[in-house]
Amino acid sequence: MKWILLIYKVPSNSSTARVTVWRKIKKIGALYLQQSVCITPYNEDFLKKVEMLKDEIYSMGGDLKSFISETTDDKMEKQIIQEFNKQRTEEYMEIKEQCEAYFDEIKMEIGRNNLTYAELEENEDELNKLHKWFDNVLKRDIFGAEIKNEVQLLLEKADEEFEMFASLVYDNYKKNE
Repeated sequence: MKWILLIYKVPSNSSTARVTVWRKIKKIGALYLQQSVCITPYNEDFLKKVEMLKDEIYSMGGDLKSFISETTDDKMEKQIIQEFNKQRTEEYMEIKEQCEAYFDEIKMEIGRNNLTYAELEENEDELNKLHKWFDNVLKRDIFGAEIKNEVQLLLEKADEEFEMFASLVYDNYKKNE
């Protein structure tokens, strides 16, 4: 398998630059092998993102070198893939926790009879954030972390819960007209 290896350096006097680069690398989905050395699977999408990151690091006064490489043994490659899956699993677990909180929120609002359009909008915004977050993680999930399907099912359940809540809000609105 081919990989993109990144070695970068940002100005040491700028914590903003370091944090910005770290966030961008995490967003790409790269795996840190050690400080300022990252790896990501090779594909055109990742390559474009690395090139954009390179331009940004240069504009900060830093440097980024990227290489297309391969591992020297299967065991090392399996370890790297496991690390990628571990990162994605952690991200999916966060989404799972937020889905559970979303269910609790809807249940609480129904219990409080807070069936308002404002609450409906708030829940819709939260649901959209969960879907966007999932889509972003999915783009980084090259190796298919096992928990992905479970989280996808939770999001489908969240969609159903939202539709049920929307119906209750509508019925409440009609009742109070």
